Amino acid sequence: MNAERRTHTRLPFEGKAYLTYDGCCRCEDVIDVSADGLFLKTAARVPEGQAVKVFLPVPGAAGVRLALLKGEVVRRVRGGCAGLAIALTPGEVDTRALLHDFVEATA
Repeated sequence: MNAERRTHTRLPFEGKAYLTYDGCCRCEDVIDVSADGLFLKTAARVPEGQAVKVFLPVPGAAGVRLALLKGEVVRRVRGGCAGLAIALTPGEVDTRALLHDFVEATA
């Protein structure tokens, strides 16, 4: 059984994001987000540990802004709700503050 590794509550999110890895780019449904990660509904066969970038349109007070999020796949789910759990990589230079602000305003 997988131990729970989440440190922040996940919030439901309706929208699409662009997942990029190994020169591939896919448009995927976002299921939920938190200040330190997100879950994408996808059939992509991206292995755990793979570095990825996610471009996520995030609504905010100034309108929708595109956040660049750098992370890695921490769990791959197969079956009915196939998808990827992605943890944001600590210390990366990206625009995760947009996601953090959204989560804080929504929670």
